[in-house]
Amino acid sequence: MPGFYGADIEQLRALARTMSQHSGKMVSLSMELGQLLSRAPWDGHDATRFRAAWDSEHRPVLKRIAAELQSQAQQLNRNADEQDKASSGASGSDSSGKPDSNPPGDPGPLDPDRPDVDVPGDVREDPDAGDPSDIRQGQIGDCWLLAGIGSVAQTLEREGKLDEFLAEHMRPVGDPPTHWVVTLYEDGKPVEVTVEAKSTEGGVRGADGQPNWLSIYERAAAEHRGGSYDDIDGGHSSDAMELMTGKSADKDGELDLDEIEDKLGDGQAVSVGSQDTKDDDFDWFWDSDEVSRDDVVPNHAYMVVDVKTNDDGEKVVILANPWGPAGGHMAGDDHLKSGTLELTEDEYKENFDSVYSVDTK
Repeated sequence: MPGFYGADIEQLRALARTMSQHSGKMVSLSMELGQLLSRAPWDGHDATRFRAAWDSEHRPVLKRIAAELQSQAQQLNRNADEQDKASSGASGSDSSGKPDSNPPGDPGPLDPDRPDVDVPGDVREDPDAGDPSDIRQGQIGDCWLLAGIGSVAQTLEREGKLDEFLAEHMRPVGDPPTHWVVTLYEDGKPVEVTVEAKSTEGGVRGADGQPNWLSIYERAAAEHRGGSYDDIDGGHSSDAMELMTGKSADKDGELDLDEIEDKLGDGQAVSVGSQDTKDDDFDWFWDSDEVSRDDVVPNHAYMVVDVKTNDDGEKVVILANPWGPAGGHMAGDDHLKSGTLELTEDEYKENFDSVYSVDTK
């Protein structure tokens, strides 16, 4: 019988990306409304009752909706993968029971006039790659990915486990490598993604301007999430942490520095997200949710390097911008955005509203 059976794979994946994006927006909305409610100049019995109802009833509903949207997005991606395998006649695993590697992936370059560049040698041997001070985000909007991966790498390096981790999660093909097999995770299960030993012009680089293992991870993430660098333009660092480690990551709202310090002390990788820019369409108490410092990149992910007590006896948090220690400028903004921030509790809370963390042990 003639006709079309199954599903359009690309449409399924596009729908999954849209659902995932709306899940993130729902989480952000929940955080934003909670902050607005806590800051609103409203006291008395009605205010107390309303805030209690928000915390016990309304906010959990938004969180459940966000979680369900994310779950449905993951199911759509699984359905797309199954459809892809059915169409190609591929099986789900080899005789060893391990998941099949994807065929070599070639995410298209950001600019067709600027071809991909080779990533030579065994990139796992770069002693600095992954250190927050060595990450230079390029033209891709993947601060969420780099901050998540950088936070995990920083924590593993402190524990003396980064070399072992990379040896287990990156396998070269050829000598010198022409491809890399990168083990990522989907719903906690390992997925091998094979990509060429190349990086797009405008992708992440090290402090020396050369691509490194982060460039390969960036390419693998782009291949895994849809096959294009556009597919990693925007996201949450918790997703990056889960993609890299296979462990469930936490996504919290505003935390105290003591709580962040406890996470670091427990061996967790931690990154934070800054607040958004001012929306001129909402010019009353929404103004409080914009970043208050000119040197902070709005709606941006940072790596948490440390929480310590400064010379004045005040607790501060040290944050690393994936743009690199030199920072940079945003289009249309003359203010330099710092590469490294040292913020007091009040300064931190005025500019950041989300915390992402994962246990690396």
